[in-house]
Amino acid sequence: MNSKPTILVSENKTVFQTPYFEEKWEQNLNVEIIDLNKNYDKRSTVVVSDRLDFDWKQDQNERILANKGIRHVIDHCWDSWDSSLDNSADFTLRPRDFIRINESVWYKQLGYDKLELTSKVNRDFLLLMNQLVSHRTRLYNKLTPVLKDNIYSYVGYGVPLQNAQDQECNNATWQRYIDPAWYTNTRFSIVVESATCPSDFSDANDDINVSEKTLKPCAFKHPYIVWGQPGTLAWQKRQGFETFDHCIDETYDTVEDEDIRLEKVVEQIELCIADKTIFTDPITLQKLDHNYNHFYNEEIVMKLFKEQMVDPLLKFIES
Repeated sequence: MNSKPTILVSENKTVFQTPYFEEKWEQNLNVEIIDLNKNYDKRSTVVVSDRLDFDWKQDQNERILANKGIRHVIDHCWDSWDSSLDNSADFTLRPRDFIRINESVWYKQLGYDKLELTSKVNRDFLLLMNQLVSHRTRLYNKLTPVLKDNIYSYVGYGVPLQNAQDQECNNATWQRYIDPAWYTNTRFSIVVESATCPSDFSDANDDINVSEKTLKPCAFKHPYIVWGQPGTLAWQKRQGFETFDHCIDETYDTVEDEDIRLEKVVEQIELCIADKTIFTDPITLQKLDHNYNHFYNEEIVMKLFKEQMVDPLLKFIES
């Protein structure tokens, strides 16, 4: 195929229209808004949606093109840990390291790799929670005695950001808005993931739901303790990041029982609050620098982007 293949999309629905990916897609693909008045080459054109089927009324254009023989691709990037849709379309784009790719590219576009991150610690931890979820409430209740004077929030529980400043959530970048002082003023992050139950999928080493929450401390040179699915820290190590098992007990990451794992997580948090020397050793500082440099390593990230997002799609289109 001599010319670039064409990706047809509706407006603002897929990863192909993410502003910070536009230039990267353009190197290999033409991304166009669907125009039913145009004739498309079936061999070099695919229509992309983010849904299982075309039953939704707003997906009429995609359905019309699919009925004309244009192949259907599902954009399954944002929930790439879930394999349930893999065979539901002609092709499913499901890059397993999408969250790693997306966060690095997005943070660089926001200029977060240029922030001043000199430590000015005056509080123990940073705990940021938004949506009301039972596993977050359980942790919040257990940590209530130690929340005072730390930086924390649980917006869905009626607790806005405490002991720090936030900005109004009325702009497009708020979801990834960061005040570097949240990190420079605290000793470590308490990361509360989207899920804490063990994976229901057969290969838990691969299909584990890890979100941007676990990557944020790496991007801002922060140690962390994670309340998430078992295997979250193991996932980070497979990604090439360092964790902090040299100074805290990270065996909580291996515990399947959710109640026991929560107790072990809280135990490590309380230990780190009591002992201010934890996370101040030279090994920790080396790991923080490694994680930061690894997170923003453009060569690694673009290699993942090509291998997991561009190449599989091109292979499918050219088949």
